[in-house]
Amino acid sequence: MKSPFTIFCFLVFTISMALGQDNRNPIAKFLTKRGYTFPDSTKKNDLSGKPKQWPDTLYYNTMYKAKIMGSLTIPITFSSIEITNGDAVVSPNVSLGLGYTWFYGDFIFNENEKITIDPTFFFGVLGDAGIENNFSLNRLAGFFAGGFIGIGAFTLFGGYDLINKYPLVGIGGRVDFFTISQNFLHVFGKVREVRKHKSIALPITGE
Repeated sequence: MKSPFTIFCFLVFTISMALGQDNRNPIAKFLTKRGYTFPDSTKKNDLSGKPKQWPDTLYYNTMYKAKIMGSLTIPITFSSIEITNGDAVVSPNVSLGLGYTWFYGDFIFNENEKITIDPTFFFGVLGDAGIENNFSLNRLAGFFAGGFIGIGAFTLFGGYDLINKYPLVGIGGRVDFFTISQNFLHVFGKVREVRKHKSIALPITGE
């Protein structure tokens, strides 16, 4: 079985390849992939039978909110509490893997073609592999499947170790893919302005 370090290197390589494949306007690319039709576009998306997700016109430097957002994530656990025979044992270890997070928050399209995201509450599912307590990369200490909740950088994990066969909880952090590239940000549900855009705000075009 591949070590967690090898898996992590493969994920970083995959992300790097994804970032270098398209040189179009980043925000235009982002919105087009998510079904938005620009006001100056001659081609209209077929939305028959679908609820309208985006406002007619989007503006730079304006705060928006969606029903919920999501992204792939790399969970990293630094310590865990193993529950065996009714006893809880704190175990210092390191584990990392892959998961998906949903979160609430606001986002802003900036004129420098970056999207500023202000997340609040996170939750999600994950699977990760634990490294031995002596930090050897030669074999796995366990394979954890479960879920997590978090606020900001703090994350609380909970689930079941499929190799050692016991429930556990853990404390750690995440590397959310949308912090590496906005292309990994998924937007679900209707998008609305948090506050009405300013009269000097520039509309976003597809150019």
